[in-house]
Amino acid sequence: MVEFGPISLLAVGFPDVRKMKGELLKEIFRLSDENIIRIVGLSVIVKDEKGKVTPFHLTEFSDAERIQLGAGIGALIGLGAAGEEGAAYGADRGAERVYNKGEEFGLNSDQIKGIAKNMPKGTAVGFLLIEHLWAKEFKDIGRKLNGVVLANAFIIPEALVALGKQLADGAKAAEKVKVK
Repeated sequence: MVEFGPISLLAVGFPDVRKMKGELLKEIFRLSDENIIRIVGLSVIVKDEKGKVTPFHLTEFSDAERIQLGAGIGALIGLGAAGEEGAAYGADRGAERVYNKGEEFGLNSDQIKGIAKNMPKGTAVGFLLIEHLWAKEFKDIGRKLNGVVLANAFIIPEALVALGKQLADGAKAAEKVKVK
């Protein structure tokens, strides 16, 4: 059984497709070529200025890997829902969903239509599901040491700005309150 690295989902909106020149795709492929990440699923929806929708999807996983990952995801969901019996059932359903229905880890055509319907003309959205190859060994070592993930998040500049505002607002509120 192949162990997968940690997997993350990123969703990014682009308000002006005219500015898109492929730089992000080049960077994603560079990271993949350098075995830092592997693309589980990349779905991009572009709605041009006239309203024409163009979806794009790719994966670097083979059919066997997709089925195995589907089984693994199903097993974990099943384990949480109903213990060991749920894990076995979930593994079967997860593998079956990928194998029989040919579903990708990404968006199906109905989901793409629903998202595109609500997108303004001239915009795009991308969904990137990646396996962190760089973190596979880190994860394995952590598990051997019985480590438990306590938090996992991307810290983006906008979040730090918002945190700074909250801290400033809290400090101003504290100044107004007199402790007796």
